[in-house]
Amino acid sequence: MIKNTQTPLNKDEQKRLNQIVQQLIDSNDSVEFRQPVDYKRLNLPDYIQIVKRPMDLGTVQFKLNNNTYKTVEECLDEIQLIWDNCKLYNGPQSWITKIAEKLERLFKKNVKNYLPLVNLPQVVPKTKEITSDVYQEEPQEQVTYNDKVEFSNNLKQLAPEQIGLIVHMIQNTSPNAFVEIEREKYQIIVDNIEYEAFTKCQQQIQAWILGDDINKKVKI
Repeated sequence: MIKNTQTPLNKDEQKRLNQIVQQLIDSNDSVEFRQPVDYKRLNLPDYIQIVKRPMDLGTVQFKLNNNTYKTVEECLDEIQLIWDNCKLYNGPQSWITKIAEKLERLFKKNVKNYLPLVNLPQVVPKTKEITSDVYQEEPQEQVTYNDKVEFSNNLKQLAPEQIGLIVHMIQNTSPNAFVEIEREKYQIIVDNIEYEAFTKCQQQIQAWILGDDINKKVKI
């Protein structure tokens, strides 16, 4: 958050900010950042616990066009918040974090070009909070937001026989992740899949997508 300087938002600065936001929205890399994270649909119950102030480009553009921001820095800080939230939730190794970092570089470049007299937002490194009544343990591998989205998208590409094998793998390794709604209808709770099982499922799905035989034995 910029505290030392505050630049009143007049029509000229508003136009320049709109250009910055529009260039970010027009970027092919910004698809995941144009609207709020649908954490319910993606089954990410911890998202709102970790990300205290969700933000996205569409919301910034809406607030900018409706004169919600009073200063240039206020708008810039909320754009920076988009990249910070992504890095905080997904971790440094996630592909979506890499995209956020790429967009962040474009954002800062455009701020220097369009608003050279305005200070760039200061990035404050953040880590996931650990409550006082929880012991800090060694970091454990976790299924990231990117992994969940990729898993969901890849499932849609599989044949019914392949989906059946994946369901069988999940039933045997992570029974809590498999919920049968009614006869021949089921729901997979991605958050409940054990990390090792999730990795094996992903590896098997990738093998199929790359053209391996459907009859290849699946190791459970």
